[in-house]
Amino acid sequence: MNSPMLLEALRELEREKGISVEESIGILEKALMSAYKNKTGERNVEIVINKLSGEIEAYQMLEVVDNVENESLQISLEDALKIKPDASIGDIVKKKMNIKKLGRFAVQVAKQVLIQKIREIEKEKQYERYSDLVKRVVTAEVLRVTPEFLDIRIGKLETHLPNKEWIPGETFEQSDLIKVYVRDVKRDKKGPKIIVSRIDPEFVLGLLELEVPEIENGIIEVVKVVREPGIRTKMAVVSHDPKIDPVGSCIGHEGSRIASVLKELRGEKLDVIKWSDDPKELIANALLPASVVDVEILDYEARASRVLVSPNQLSLAIGKAGQNARLAAKLTGWKIDIKPVMNV
Repeated sequence: MNSPMLLEALRELEREKGISVEESIGILEKALMSAYKNKTGERNVEIVINKLSGEIEAYQMLEVVDNVENESLQISLEDALKIKPDASIGDIVKKKMNIKKLGRFAVQVAKQVLIQKIREIEKEKQYERYSDLVKRVVTAEVLRVTPEFLDIRIGKLETHLPNKEWIPGETFEQSDLIKVYVRDVKRDKKGPKIIVSRIDPEFVLGLLELEVPEIENGIIEVVKVVREPGIRTKMAVVSHDPKIDPVGSCIGHEGSRIASVLKELRGEKLDVIKWSDDPKELIANALLPASVVDVEILDYEARASRVLVSPNQLSLAIGKAGQNARLAAKLTGWKIDIKPVMNV
């Protein structure tokens, strides 16, 4: 079993799978040792693979004693000195064994163990690589479309996008390139399992992050995002640089930055508003695109407010089926009672 071909095979494995030669040798040594013990019943065995030559050697670990009672566990001092010139009573010496005793069956077992270990390592490396995508928006290719789910591919991994995670009303075709939000990556027997969504509020944030570098570098902070998928998303932002307008930066010149986000949302509206610690200002901003005449704080403890708008802004402030007012309340954490008032 002295084979430089073994080392070459392990080097090829390193090139193709990214598993180092040292790592593979460690796995192979343990696998061969396990197979040898199962074949011979000898427990005090060590198997070593020479990292330079590829030679595989088996050693019996024997205790040096005065009187040998068990030859599979002990060795006389006289014989030990032939192996280790400075051996003394109580030492453990390594006696080279005939590796052929391993047998073809045991070698095959060791081979299978090595293959299994390599697969496990590949899965773990793959998991580590894809777990970096958690809480990020990535591009996926649509492989198959069914009424219940999409089969999609992210990198080299395939996963499902259930229809409950689609934006309401959207349709897909095979070979479409779509964006998805990676909620989680879980370990699975078959390899990493990616959990994705297009309705998560963080999906919209992730889309905007791709277009607005000021968010990624921390100059602009997204304080909160609320969403009714397919209808509207409201996002509150604040700038940590007084020279930078957070809303303008997110929208871009003539809407250049937000355009690709809206395209991916497929008709869903997106309101980017400026966050404020002043509840009156925050509530007024949150009701955009409606214009507000005044905001009255009714009860600070109960976080109740009344918003006055002109009659022609009432329906816009409330929104279809109440969605604008509902999302504004979620975004601000305040109860909002909208009332019409004649402008003076």
